Amino acid sequence: MEAKEFCRDCKQETDVVSDHRSGDTICTFCGLILEARYIDERAEWRNFADQNPEEDRTRVGKASDPLLDNGVLSTWPATSMKEPSGEILPIRTLKKTGLASEKPPIRCWIMVFFPLVYSKKRRKTTRRVLMPMYLEEMADRLDIYEGVPKCILDHAKGLYKKADDKNFCKGRNSNPIMAACLLLAFEESQNTRTLKEITMVANGPSKKEISKMKEELKRSLGIASKIKSAMDLWPRHCSNLGMSSKDKKAVEEALKNLANFDIRRNPNSVVAAVMYMVVQLSNGNNCSVQDVSKAADGVAVGTTKRTYKDIYPYASQIIPTWFCRLEDLKKLITP
Repeated sequence: MEAKEFCRDCKQETDVVSDHRSGDTICTFCGLILEARYIDERAEWRNFADQNPEEDRTRVGKASDPLLDNGVLSTWPATSMKEPSGEILPIRTLKKTGLASEKPPIRCWIMVFFPLVYSKKRRKTTRRVLMPMYLEEMADRLDIYEGVPKCILDHAKGLYKKADDKNFCKGRNSNPIMAACLLLAFEESQNTRTLKEITMVANGPSKKEISKMKEELKRSLGIASKIKSAMDLWPRHCSNLGMSSKDKKAVEEALKNLANFDIRRNPNSVVAAVMYMVVQLSNGNNCSVQDVSKAADGVAVGTTKRTYKDIYPYASQIIPTWFCRLEDLKKLITP
């Protein structure tokens, strides 16, 4: 954004540019920083005439966190201090003995942020302050290169908060709960991730534990089950294999045509079999069945071959005609 301001080096009004990232106002003629670290006072949100008049979208400070009750961090004074012997001394006792006027030891400063004795609400909020770090670590390990969308991560935090409000988390291991929340958040979005992928980044819980926790969480929160289909999985599996846009389009249309037939197989293995069929017909794509199985979330090679055997009789009906001619189907390996 360019404007005119007086530059003390140029001794005249010159065009200036604002760097919103660093908060600097820079003279375009001599490069002098006229103002550093300025604060943008413009409206953060755009307002529209048809929006809810009761909704106040104005906020100050850091972005809100869906895990916290009021959306922001809070600090409370410690109401007591725990001695090395295990005895808990209230603040009023410390004042009477004069200990409260002394410089508090390190453990007292820790208690300001993580009190040992506090109300149920404060204990719950302290736990929620820590949960985002674990969820974000799981998300980072899940997809280092692309990154998990913030809306999905926030939805996972919101699911955890709802479960915590219903005392679902009380007495349970938090790792399977967080993994189940992340899996549910993905299932309710277009960016589907499989149970196996979530298990690999979930700090210990097995597939059985996460699956069981997910079902319990759905019952507790009243979430309806969503059937996962092959159409939800093919874009990511094709990208993992590095397929071209033409090949991806062929996989998509083949899966749509395959829906007219009764193929009772796992969606992952169905996608892997169709991908294997397409790469055989594609020019310049020499991927093996092992490469295809690995790209399709690590489906077993034997499973891919068995599913391919089930789909092979329908090849002429599911492969789009613009992708290959009927006589080209002879290139397909006979199972």
